[in-house]
Amino acid sequence: MRALLLFLLAWSPLSQESRLEVFVTCRAPELFSDFGNDNFRQVVHAVPGGLRVDLKSRTLRLRGLNHRFAVDAAALAAQPEAVRQAFAQASQGALSLSDYLRGISLFLRNRVAYDEADLPQGAAEVLAQGKGHCIGYANVAQALLACVGVASRPVNGFFLRETRGRVEPVPHRWLEVFLPGGRRIFFDPQYQDFSSRYLVANAGFPPGSVERFEGVVVSRSKKILDE
Repeated sequence: MRALLLFLLAWSPLSQESRLEVFVTCRAPELFSDFGNDNFRQVVHAVPGGLRVDLKSRTLRLRGLNHRFAVDAAALAAQPEAVRQAFAQASQGALSLSDYLRGISLFLRNRVAYDEADLPQGAAEVLAQGKGHCIGYANVAQALLACVGVASRPVNGFFLRETRGRVEPVPHRWLEVFLPGGRRIFFDPQYQDFSSRYLVANAGFPPGSVERFEGVVVSRSKKILDE
């Protein structure tokens, strides 16, 4: 039920802004630096014993997602048959990029099961086997966005899994989507929402190779914005 409520909020006329401040005992502080785009900001402060990270995010209902899109015929034709079939389902009835991202989310929710097994994570393979992990989800979404001429890039980092005020950074991958007008947003095909529970890693540092670390929540806040 909670996941459904988050999904509905992400695509409602309202947008949620969330802020999270965490302290992490990371032994590789060079892994992180300040980062920002149109729905996420990360500010890193070196402090004794680790890092204090200030995080702020907005859900995906932002102005600028309602522009119409067109099929990129060449990009679509170059995709494997499994991706072309997925595109036909995910794009059905979509008139805007917002509609299409929602269609991708619904398609992945219904057709791909999360599985941490060591399986192929290419877009066609994930669609054929009906399962994948974060890399597979990102690959499928990136291929589907390319079908409508929307560029994106994979982002490596961590999802902050919280238990009683303590956070466990879990290696994770999601997408940064490039919008018309030079705007950039994060879109997480696996969790299908975006919050402040993310740490962006610098390029060249695969999160899976980093020694596990932990942290605590220092402060948090949320507010609803009527856009």
